[in-house]
Amino acid sequence: MKKYFIYLLIAPLIWMFPACDSIDLETVRPQNSIPVSAGINDKKTADALLNGVYDGLQDGTVLFDGFLALAQIYSDEAIFTGTFPTRFEFATLNVQTSNGTNAGVFTDFYDVINRANNVIELIPAVEDISYTEEDKSSAVAQARFLRALSYFYLTNYYGDIPLVLTPTRSVAPDVINLPNDPQSAIYAQVIDDLKFAEKTLAAGDPLTVTGTAASALLARVYLYQQNWDNALAQANTALGDGFDLSQFGYMEDLVYGIGFTPTDGNVLNFWYSPAECGGRHDVEPSPKFLASYEEGDLRKALSVLEAGQPMTPCGLTDPALVPFVLKYDDFAAGISGTATDPLMLIRHAELVLIAAEALANLGQFEMASTWLNQIRTRAGLPDVTLDASNFMDLILQERLIELSFEGAHRFLDLRRTGRTDEIEGYRPCNDIWPIPQREIDRNPNLTQNNCCNC
Repeated sequence: MKKYFIYLLIAPLIWMFPACDSIDLETVRPQNSIPVSAGINDKKTADALLNGVYDGLQDGTVLFDGFLALAQIYSDEAIFTGTFPTRFEFATLNVQTSNGTNAGVFTDFYDVINRANNVIELIPAVEDISYTEEDKSSAVAQARFLRALSYFYLTNYYGDIPLVLTPTRSVAPDVINLPNDPQSAIYAQVIDDLKFAEKTLAAGDPLTVTGTAASALLARVYLYQQNWDNALAQANTALGDGFDLSQFGYMEDLVYGIGFTPTDGNVLNFWYSPAECGGRHDVEPSPKFLASYEEGDLRKALSVLEAGQPMTPCGLTDPALVPFVLKYDDFAAGISGTATDPLMLIRHAELVLIAAEALANLGQFEMASTWLNQIRTRAGLPDVTLDASNFMDLILQERLIELSFEGAHRFLDLRRTGRTDEIEGYRPCNDIWPIPQREIDRNPNLTQNNCCNC
């Protein structure tokens, strides 16, 4: 894990010490380090520490590769049209243990976890009359949610991984040479963190962690574990009684997302849009994905632009030469790095789909159909009737279209339902990504995954 965060925490302490001429040097004992906790001593520094966790999620490696691109080009949702050889390995299902992009994702998610662990340990000890116990509990709960979110992705990509719950401030072997923990232990901690956040946090801004966001992520976790009763219960908790998806426009139903300001703007549009719109176009909707839309689906024009259509979203009338993603559509700002489109990590629509899938697996097909048809009605499509023979096909179809290019949904959906044979060239050993070789080399207690090139 990165040590630079320790230095960032310590650097602000310099101004706190008086000039040398005011110190009795005879009474000062030499020190080779400054306690990290000394720098987190009031509301201002505590807030900065928590903001650092959110900032970690905006890191390009986590934001683009970790949440989005690698899983998308690893599935049948997208194709890779860029030049980075490390991403090309994901597109060809041939990820090597030496892959630098893979190593960056692994390391940077752990960086977010380390930042969260610092908040969880240090914030409760802050003594500032303006920083209340409620403030402290909220900060810790937000950090625990973000730690859970990071572990959710890490364990779904890499399986059994080290579970680190305290800040890493030393490079001593007993601190950094940790063994793999079973995925069951990772999931147990994720659930514990999310339950804490759920009971501690109130509703609020979807660009900040809330209790509703914790309920929603718990619903996803339980769905992946095939715990249908709890998945349904958590989806209902997050949605509330009598929920009606029609009150929201498409992609306006955000439960939790990573927000940006023009100062720290996202550049996702740069990676998805073509050169004519100022982008790099590394990730393109696959032909199979484009062909999966039903006639009359209102989501298509809001999600993708097909080749040959006028490029009016980016201010051009020329026909597009290639299809591209429209979900990050602040084109001018996106290219300059000042776009404020949020990364949509959890939407109400996903929770509706979770409720439908859980109900169908419980045999309650009439109610499951009612939930699924909320999605279809908003998309301008006719109702369908779910039964034992068709429910998984129809629900996965809606998840593919509704949640496209918003995360790792497609790859993880196919894997958790045993349908990875729909991905051309996929082998069972592709189910897990390699732990970066550099981590294996420097940690003798870490065991490599049983993946294709491991």
